[in-house]
Amino acid sequence: MKKITLIILLCSLFFSCETEITDFKTQNLSNAYVVYGELTNLAGPYNVRINRTSSYSPYDITAFQGDAVKKAQVQILDDLGNATPLSEIRDGLYQTPAQFVAVIGKKYQLKIKTNDGVEIESSLEKLKAPTPLNDFSYKFIDAEKVENMRFDVTASIKDSKENEDYYFIKRQDFIQFLTTCPEPPPPPAPVPPCFSKCWRAPLNTQPILINDFLVNGKNLPITLGSVDVKDFPDWIIQLDVYSISKENYNYWKRQEDQRVIGGGLFDKIPAQIVGNLKCTNRTGQEVLGVFQVGGVVKQRLKVDRLGALSSENLQKVQFYADFNNIRYKDLKLWDCKNAGFVDYNIGYTIPNLF
Repeated sequence: MKKITLIILLCSLFFSCETEITDFKTQNLSNAYVVYGELTNLAGPYNVRINRTSSYSPYDITAFQGDAVKKAQVQILDDLGNATPLSEIRDGLYQTPAQFVAVIGKKYQLKIKTNDGVEIESSLEKLKAPTPLNDFSYKFIDAEKVENMRFDVTASIKDSKENEDYYFIKRQDFIQFLTTCPEPPPPPAPVPPCFSKCWRAPLNTQPILINDFLVNGKNLPITLGSVDVKDFPDWIIQLDVYSISKENYNYWKRQEDQRVIGGGLFDKIPAQIVGNLKCTNRTGQEVLGVFQVGGVVKQRLKVDRLGALSSENLQKVQFYADFNNIRYKDLKLWDCKNAGFVDYNIGYTIPNLF
């Protein structure tokens, strides 16, 4: 932490810089717990992960560094006192029974007792009804050069007037890519089948956070940017829109505020951010992470890049893809699933939405 602070101060004295904090050290390296769990209106089972850790990424707290906490007693309680125990399905990963379904309008709490007697609990969180997207669409923007062609993607939430609302949005892109098949072997050798169309799913750990302060009851725009036209296979954008509590929203907002630290003298110094979890029987026991309860709606948008291109633009894009080796013509192979040189390659299909 001292090293990070010194770097920020030096930056502020000499020039403007940005420092992205990706490795937060906990205050007590041998004594910290990190907990992450989600409870939604969708069909379960729901998972809770518990680790002891010396560092973690606050923007992807589902990816822990440290030892899994095994053999803990984990349960979810509702506001009527009904308790649902979770089973350990893998070291440190606990899961609700298949028949357990969370109910919109009820409140839920996570309780944990570790094998060595540490008791952890979350605040009581209400499962809010999900808010559907009001708009989720794209528009092709033509240009003379392929580099400047794009699809502007827009989305919005139709906010309700009755409540103060807070939204946590996950975005996942699924991008289809093409590889180049090798030359067929000379006869009479059989020609192997060639699979040249696969998907990649780039990692995105930065949520989109929206609230309805001063715009209650109006359409809330979601900033999504644009999709390029450097090639024409499909591009799918998935949005998971969670309706969450103000407390959970503030937790993620503090994380996002701290994600990129500016170089000014008066910028905040990186600090540990505590969620809605605490230890109830040991003073000073550090607990990080969050138990997130919220209604969620999931929706996908397919950007049909090929269908939007005129014959003239299609020729431009094909030339651009060939000239810039977009289809890996120097790395020919029979099966795109084996293209280890393509980041986040997930093979022939994408996961089901539900």
